[in-house]
Amino acid sequence: MKKNRFVGRWATFFLIATLFSATVISCKENSEDLVKPKTIADVILENGQFSILKDIMVRARMTDALRTDNITLFAPDNNAFGRANIFSSSVIPDDSVKYFLQNHIIKNRTEAAELKLGNHPALNKANLVVTKTDSIVAVNKSDVVIPNVNADNGVIHVIDSVLVIIK
Repeated sequence: MKKNRFVGRWATFFLIATLFSATVISCKENSEDLVKPKTIADVILENGQFSILKDIMVRARMTDALRTDNITLFAPDNNAFGRANIFSSSVIPDDSVKYFLQNHIIKNRTEAAELKLGNHPALNKANLVVTKTDSIVAVNKSDVVIPNVNADNGVIHVIDSVLVIIK
């Protein structure tokens, strides 16, 4: 008499199908699982050492612009603002705040090693002069103290003083 092996085969098939389905489902990525890249605006907004720059960015209404464009930002930290006796963003007049912020931005992502010596136009058309002494990069005589802080839409170079250009 022949044995009925249908039940054993069905159980094996069901076990394999269940294991395969569980593997496929468990490996599926959700949009909640993905790490969102930080933009230049996000880095400035989330970092306490840029609180004055953050206030200037918000007052200039340039938060969205610093999330989309591919740029290089020369970012003075709070210590740099302190050296310039600027302890609040309210020191900068409302009609000059956007011009002030644009003075610290050049188009295109440029790493510190790729910065060419000489003149670079800022977003406000002011002239930024890049110099190098040994391994120290300077912009309008402001030393880059922390180069190449990468963001999704560009790069940030932290500088030790404020770049002031009068309109």
